[in-house]
Amino acid sequence: MPQRRSAHVNISESETRKLRRQLESEISWLHRQMEELRGDETELDLSLLQTYKEMIFSRRAMLGRIPR
Repeated sequence: MPQRRSAHVNISESETRKLRRQLESEISWLHRQMEELRGDETELDLSLLQTYKEMIFSRRAMLGRIPR
């Protein structure tokens, strides 16, 4: 039977804050990219839009698992 790993990692508070800021920054950048894509005069690239949504979702999920 495989051994279960702990989901917790011992990371310093400063590293945790740094990671939170990085994820928040990436989410903001992805939101801006989505808005530019939607505002573009050319045909909307639905696959790229969906990719941005999934990237935002995954980063928000990571943020939710990081202690405050």
